[in-house]
Amino acid sequence: MSTLARTLTAALLAGLVLALGGCALPRMIDSDVQSFTASVPAVRPALYRFERLPSQADAALQEQTEALAAQALAKVGLTPAPLVSGAVAGTAAAAPTARYAVQVSVLVSTMVSPYAQPSVDGFWAFHGWHHRSGFGLEMEPSWYRHAVHIVLRDSTTGQLAYETRASFDGPWADSANLLPAILDAALSGYPTPPGGPRKVVIELPGSQGAPR
Repeated sequence: MSTLARTLTAALLAGLVLALGGCALPRMIDSDVQSFTASVPAVRPALYRFERLPSQADAALQEQTEALAAQALAKVGLTPAPLVSGAVAGTAAAAPTARYAVQVSVLVSTMVSPYAQPSVDGFWAFHGWHHRSGFGLEMEPSWYRHAVHIVLRDSTTGQLAYETRASFDGPWADSANLLPAILDAALSGYPTPPGGPRKVVIELPGSQGAPR
């Protein structure tokens, strides 16, 4: 065996070992982002309170979402307003000193993998030889879309101050790891983001056991 052949073989075997061992490598989360500013620009620093829509009735799930969003908001200079004594969290009376009312929503959905491809019996597909009878789609790992939507409104007037959306499609379903990066991407550039759609790439440190 030539030196080149031995090198290639060693590299392939090393790659296989890493794959089978679940090596936790960093992931580059490239979110599609679009942000919108209002006629009265948003500012920072500022206090805010979360405001929930009727569709966000699952309090436990929304609390988790808001906890992740609060971390991203803090990075751009937005701080939760303190609760008023006796007020109930999540209500307008809870933080009357807040400049902004913030609505945040997260949607995670399953979609067809963009790498699924037609194949017939005895046809060489992208991932190698797949022996099948008939015509159909090669079964690929599940694909997931994580989408976040954040809206800031003036607490006094109700006027829109800032709106931003971000989404990421990929083979990973570990939402607790992915959402912080996607929320950071959504708020990148606040309060004066670039106009139009853009890609925001954030490196996510490797984590063991990310479900797929």
